[in-house]
This record gives sequence, structure tokens and C-alpha cells, in this order.
Amino acid sequence: MKGDKEHMVANIFLFSYEPSKPGWTERCIESHLESLYDVKHLHNKIYLIKTDDDIDLLEKYLTECFNPKDRYYLLEVKDEPFRFRRPRSKYIKRWIEDV
Repeated sequence: MKGDKEHMVANIFLFSYEPSKPGWTERCIESHLESLYDVKHLHNKIYLIKTDDDIDLLEKYLTECFNPKDRYYLLEVKDEPFRFRRPRSKYIKRWIEDV
């Protein structure tokens, strides 16, 4: 039946990082991001990540790339209405609504 499809509910996270030195950290992060469910590159080292994993698993998965001097931010985006005013990317609204 058409209306009986199960929908997986994904979580959306905002992820950004700042390595203390360029090199290995970026390569490690990029390789991990490529293997995730769905990633939207927003700007420089800022990403939206859509995943079925909880934040603890995602954090463990990504943080193995960091040394003690590196910084990162991983923030769960809550289920709130999204409003855009002149978004730079014409696809971001569709990407977010496709959760």
C-alpha cells in the first residue's frame, strides 16, 4: 500500500572543527564524513550531518581524528521550523525538509 511506507527518522547535527595544524585531522575527518549517511557541506569546515546514530556514537566516530589541541563542535539540531532569508544554497531547504 502506498501510505504504509515506514519512514526512518534521522537526526540532524551541525558539525564544525578547527585543527591546531593542517593535515592529518582534515584527511581523517573527510574520510569519516564520506562514509556517513548524508552530509551537507555549508561552508569551509561547517557541515550538516543527517544520521540515524545518536550523538554519542557520532561524536565517538568523528573525534578519533582529533588531537588534544584541536577543537570541534557537534550540535544536535532540534525539530523546529526552519526559516531562510536569502539562503546562499538553493538546495539546503529541500535537503533539511527531506528528513
